[in-house]
Amino acid sequence: MRHQRQVRVTANINGRHGIIVVILCLLGLFVALPADAQRRRGSRPQDSRIYLDHADSLYYDEYRRHDTQVVRGHVRFRHKGTTLYCDSAYFRQQENTFNAFGHVRMLQGDTLEILCDTAFYDGRDDAEMVHAQSNVVVTHRKTSVLHTDNLILDRKFDIVYYDDGGNFVDRSKGMTLSSDWGKYNLTTKEAEFFYDVTLKTKSHVITTDTLFYYPQNERAHIVGGKTTYHEGGAPTWSKSLIHSIKDGYDVETTNCFYYMDKDAVELFDKSVIVDATRTITGDSLFYDSNKKTSQGYGKVHYVDKKNKNQLTAEVVNYNEATGKGMATDNPVYIDYSQQDTLYLHADTIRIETFYLNTDSMYRKVHCYFKVRMYRRDIQAVCDSMVLCSKDSTLTMYVNPIMWNGDRQLLGDSIKIFMNDSTVREAQVHQRALSIEMMPDYEHPGKVYYNQVTSRRMNAYFIEGKLRESEAIGSVQTIYYPIEEKDSSLLFLAYLETDTLRMLLTPERQLEKIWASKSQGTLYPLTQIPPGKDFLPNFRWYDYIRPLNKDDIYYVEERHRIRQ
Repeated sequence: MRHQRQVRVTANINGRHGIIVVILCLLGLFVALPADAQRRRGSRPQDSRIYLDHADSLYYDEYRRHDTQVVRGHVRFRHKGTTLYCDSAYFRQQENTFNAFGHVRMLQGDTLEILCDTAFYDGRDDAEMVHAQSNVVVTHRKTSVLHTDNLILDRKFDIVYYDDGGNFVDRSKGMTLSSDWGKYNLTTKEAEFFYDVTLKTKSHVITTDTLFYYPQNERAHIVGGKTTYHEGGAPTWSKSLIHSIKDGYDVETTNCFYYMDKDAVELFDKSVIVDATRTITGDSLFYDSNKKTSQGYGKVHYVDKKNKNQLTAEVVNYNEATGKGMATDNPVYIDYSQQDTLYLHADTIRIETFYLNTDSMYRKVHCYFKVRMYRRDIQAVCDSMVLCSKDSTLTMYVNPIMWNGDRQLLGDSIKIFMNDSTVREAQVHQRALSIEMMPDYEHPGKVYYNQVTSRRMNAYFIEGKLRESEAIGSVQTIYYPIEEKDSSLLFLAYLETDTLRMLLTPERQLEKIWASKSQGTLYPLTQIPPGKDFLPNFRWYDYIRPLNKDDIYYVEERHRIRQ
């Protein structure tokens, strides 16, 4: 015959009287409260034992579950400031553990609530953990809510774990997060999430495989990339992605800090910012969406797809709200908005934007110190340069030199007007000097130079070729007319005047010449006196000239000769 020991508790609904039927266990294994606690008028001992405060019924089967008490109906346990409610439970008093079933609700002070279908509670000193399963809902401080189907609470360290998928909501921050695996510290509110992580805020969506959350400064740390699994195919790896709902840009990264309160990101390890009009890459990038400011450090590459230009440098700062930016430490500016691409290098490049976000918007690019520029039809060096998109001009200051084909221009300042793809006009102010190299085809290796010097000079181009030249003030010129039939040089013409205007054919032959109050001399090529083939201020700087897009970097030795 099976021996059973049971305890049953029933209560009258109207509360006037109750009938308590107790069948004591043979050895008195179950006692609701210890005797010393009763003597202290119900004071609750602060020890490590689990207490059963209430149950509608209880029974004990020494053969089937010799160490387990089965309790049912409005069950309530208490342990170290934690209260747990359930429909039924297996209570192992000596082991200090129990399994709870049905409408499980655990309260830890007034800060933590756990709801689930089943739970295992371990009150042993070396464990102190809760394993909750099925429809688990964790609410922390009434603002943070976690939904999962498998959860472990480490009560010794106040840490929550889940490893079977979870959805986390922070109502105070307007944040939701889902992941396959997660760890949450109830004391510090720091969290770690792994595998198929998706974080959503009011302004951003983040997808990654690893994310750490630090509430002290509302910062999320994204580490590594993201693996996507395809049915019937091999998994693919990609960088973690941050999508801006508000501004429409995307961030591709493997190392990033996202500040939720500031709506700002710190990016490392060659992260990329991409939107409809731009791409930014760099070793370290800092972007504040609220302030519209960007900073980049280390191999920064900025591409403006809308205006068809790009900038590379070691240090870049840009403000979207004002349209102002600066690049230092080996900056290179590339403009491919025209048919020919322009390449430019300087110590510092600064950008200004006027009438931002209007139909009248235009930009100025200020380049200064050791400027070198290359385009297929023109090349230039100077100490400072300004490019203006309003009138498509390029202005050079401090020892500027410009080359076009075999022609070189010098002056105190040079202003170039551009067409869509070619030079339209060049203006040289103060101490202007124009030099054109003229090879002598009858004597290979022999070179002559057309030269014009004046206070001011204007040159006009058609399809990139010089067609008209105008020199004003104290004009001196040395010119070699060309034979139409064989392009041989005829003689040297020296001329002094106040104003000189020359019209040229596309083949560089002199078509018309006009001069006021002029005087001059003609010399046959074989009878040119020594020194008469060069003007006093003649300088030919072909050794400084940028030869291609890779020759835009300043070389001290080449420029030292010029000085």
